[in-house]
Amino acid sequence: MKDERIQTTVNRFAAIGFFIWYVLMLISLDYRLLILKQHPREIWDIFVIFCIGMLFVFIAYANKGVFDHGFKMRWLTIGIVNLIVLFTLFFIMGQIHSVVDVGVFLISFLLGMGPVIGIAHFLNRRWKRKEGIEDEK
Repeated sequence: MKDERIQTTVNRFAAIGFFIWYVLMLISLDYRLLILKQHPREIWDIFVIFCIGMLFVFIAYANKGVFDHGFKMRWLTIGIVNLIVLFTLFFIMGQIHSVVDVGVFLISFLLGMGPVIGIAHFLNRRWKRKEGIEDEK
């Protein structure tokens, strides 16, 4: 049996390592898209690796009930700031030319986030039922 302090230290180092990986992957993707002007088809492999890492963390968090804290205003603020940064990057890259393009990106974002939120809700409810926090309906 491992000591809890040792396990906590190992988990903290793993979290720090993952955060460093996450930031470096984002910097790498931004550098290739904005500075080197590479087409997204040329860097799809790096993007897929990044998405698989994010998907693993998302599913692990949802399976353990991390998303059970309800709606927070700070998450909405973070989401809006991320959308503004994303639109700014697309404008710099020349992908956005009109208001219609912004509308298309927003609708695509909402259609993409709908299943993600649904999966998170499903996994969170499953965790609650497994832990006995919520009754089955």
